[in-house]
Amino acid sequence: MSEKASKSHKTIFGTTEKSNFILNMTNEQFNKFASISFSIGFILIFIFSAIAEILSHQEISEKNYDWRILPSIPLAVTGLIGISVFIIALIKQTLGKKQIIASILVLLLTVFMYISYINAVTASSDYSAFLGNRYGRYEGFMVLLCYLFIFLGSMSINKSGTVNSIFKVFTVIMAIECIWAVLQFIPSFPNRYYRIPYLLKNPVLPSGTAGSPVFLATLLSIGLAISVYGALYSEKSRFSVLYSIAILPVSFFLVKTQCIIGFVSAAIIVVFVLVTFTRNKNKKKLSSTPVIMMFTGIIAAAAFIFIKGFNILDGEIIWHDGCGRLGAFGQYTSTLENSFDIHNPVETYSFMWTKAIEYIKQFPVTGIGPDAFLIPQSRIAINRTALSFDRPYNEYLYYAATLGIPAAVSFASLLIYSAVNGIKSFFSNKNWISYAALTSAVTYIVTSVITNSTATVTPFVWFLLGICCCTFTTEKE
Repeated sequence: MSEKASKSHKTIFGTTEKSNFILNMTNEQFNKFASISFSIGFILIFIFSAIAEILSHQEISEKNYDWRILPSIPLAVTGLIGISVFIIALIKQTLGKKQIIASILVLLLTVFMYISYINAVTASSDYSAFLGNRYGRYEGFMVLLCYLFIFLGSMSINKSGTVNSIFKVFTVIMAIECIWAVLQFIPSFPNRYYRIPYLLKNPVLPSGTAGSPVFLATLLSIGLAISVYGALYSEKSRFSVLYSIAILPVSFFLVKTQCIIGFVSAAIIVVFVLVTFTRNKNKKKLSSTPVIMMFTGIIAAAAFIFIKGFNILDGEIIWHDGCGRLGAFGQYTSTLENSFDIHNPVETYSFMWTKAIEYIKQFPVTGIGPDAFLIPQSRIAINRTALSFDRPYNEYLYYAATLGIPAAVSFASLLIYSAVNGIKSFFSNKNWISYAALTSAVTYIVTSVITNSTATVTPFVWFLLGICCCTFTTEKE
């Protein structure tokens, strides 16, 4: 081999070229690896979430609640995929200033999470700071790390085509979620929200495989942003047809969840899509059909709700999920002195936020510990006190209460940084992927005041937040 040929490949510490395949990996190979790996990871999350949803309806002994941990298993795999993609990009030195700043914010959040982890409350035998609360959501330190790993991996992607391929997988998943939601209108099909004990008149609410109509609304908000922009801007192909087909059912079930997140998400997406559609500075002729289909789905759901009797059911959904499905909440009662009206969303959220603020005052720096919000409210391991709950349904307050104020500030800073980068891409008209990512990021930032994370949905959110921080190269580059 000539001297020129021997220098054509990079090596580490003089090792062989074959052992340095990461350094010698082409950009095309790197993005193909990211595309295939992330696609497999998210498919597994969906499959395991579906299995957990089915098992949650089975009569299982109280000693065996392991179905709750199922979504966290593929999440761990996807987290490893994310950190692997990030490390490869780091070794290949393809990360820019934008990604370095985001990485620093992730590092800060990780440090504060770890401080909370080592100081976590361990008073309950069913609580592990690493895995989380056994009688809850298994969303401990490991799951939180996986969210951040997914973010790091997604922001390392540098080809829009790679993201487009993963978005296709997302769209297929959303379409199946809608099919699942349709089946949930059939009484014999498993649906935790076909009968809610706190309601005299029980509407049928879709929850898909997300576990709750509230979580399904978060997932479908991502699906609607991707499908509308994909139908508007993607090149004509069988998948552009899929984007178009998905718009109507996704927009319908987003609103039919009958929770505030569904309504707010739909409004935000409509505003962003209309702004993009009317600006259209690149002068590409856009079809109005996707926009019309989005409005059709939203209006049809609104009409269906009003015919049956308009209700916003956040309180009922939250307590039925936490108490009836997971057993992580205590029973709701209106007889206690400190009770609230579960049919009033304002009172429901105010009740939970007040408890979060109380914990923040007690543990301002380290927090209670990852997934430990329920522990101070529990008398014994498996019997919950009335009105006890494991999440305040406010991500900012939850981070502050469980991980400490520094962690909450880092979390909010990371979200804002992602949105700012998304806005820059949005107004520079780079591509429709940037539009979908920003719309999803802003929707999540706004609705995070009335929701909490879950292993069935939140991985998709963190992936989109990472996409806001991507720097896409041209084909020549």
